[in-house]
Amino acid sequence: MVLIVAEPTLSGISDMERIIKTAKRFAVKIAICVNKYDTNIEHTNRIERYCLDNRLSYVGKIPFDKNAVLAINNNSTIVDIECASGNAAKSVYIKVMELLLAG
Repeated sequence: MVLIVAEPTLSGISDMERIIKTAKRFAVKIAICVNKYDTNIEHTNRIERYCLDNRLSYVGKIPFDKNAVLAINNNSTIVDIECASGNAAKSVYIKVMELLLAG
């Protein structure tokens, strides 16, 4: 399985589309989430529509979170502390695992 973590920018969308083409050539499952989704809602919506139109698994979105920098500076990760990005990442993880276990 390939989990594509796209950022809501034109280059992020272009990179996502290129990775999708490569993944399809290898016939692997594809899942997509958006990182820092709230930095450009229009592009986030575009990514969600792309997934829907192309029947790709959309597993969630992670907000921009200043606490992520604090975690890194304290030698931790976003899932080690209570923060919005960590909670979203945990949700993405659960959805990815469900896809993997579904076969």
